[in-house]
Amino acid sequence: MTEPSILITLGLAFATLVGAIAQRSTGMGFALLASPFLVLALGPLEGILVTNVCGALSALLNLALVWRDIDWPRAAVLVPMGVVGVIPGAIAVELLPAPPLMISVSVVVVVGLAATMALRGRSLPNSRPLAAAGGLASGFMSVTAGVGGPGVVVYARATNWSHHHFAATAQVQFLVLSLVSLGAKRALPTLALSQWGVLLAALLIGLLLGNHVAPKIEPETAMRLVMVLAMIGALLALGRGLVVLL
Repeated sequence: MTEPSILITLGLAFATLVGAIAQRSTGMGFALLASPFLVLALGPLEGILVTNVCGALSALLNLALVWRDIDWPRAAVLVPMGVVGVIPGAIAVELLPAPPLMISVSVVVVVGLAATMALRGRSLPNSRPLAAAGGLASGFMSVTAGVGGPGVVVYARATNWSHHHFAATAQVQFLVLSLVSLGAKRALPTLALSQWGVLLAALLIGLLLGNHVAPKIEPETAMRLVMVLAMIGALLALGRGLVVLL
């Protein structure tokens, strides 16, 4: 392997740092904020593999801090259904053209997010079918559009799930989906050892900074930030699909 470029390594570190801060302070955002640069710098396959590995590590590190806030009854439905949702997502990717599939999935998520925003304080009673739908959407979209967070966010906002329980429980979902994605690809990144060291340091620093920021954000503000991040993720996936299609 050739010696990694210092500029590329610093860029990877910065993207990882920003993603880790967002993940710790709001509960999501690592893949959304880090993956565009990782894919640009490393290529589609390597970039997504690094995103999966670092996303799993970020979720695992977050879980060490927030595991007491995990809503296990909801996690017991969301996480398995997220794994189940990966299966039809993988089949759809194999059978359908990628751009129309990404566009259609993204449009559905954008509409879902817009609908939950329009609830204006109203919410639906939590139920296992709603949690199952949120988990399925998360797993399906993680494969077809590259972002799994919006599906869980729509469910969380629709049922008025408290932010600190959502943020903690989402880490279990993201950890499992990242590991499942790696297993499905049957490959690991081939970064240099020095780059892994820098990325791990960036993850830890981002976690510490996010841990400092998180208590200063009001729960309602944090949930609004989560909604914004989810909408950005869905719109970026929609944009990628349109660019490839055109």
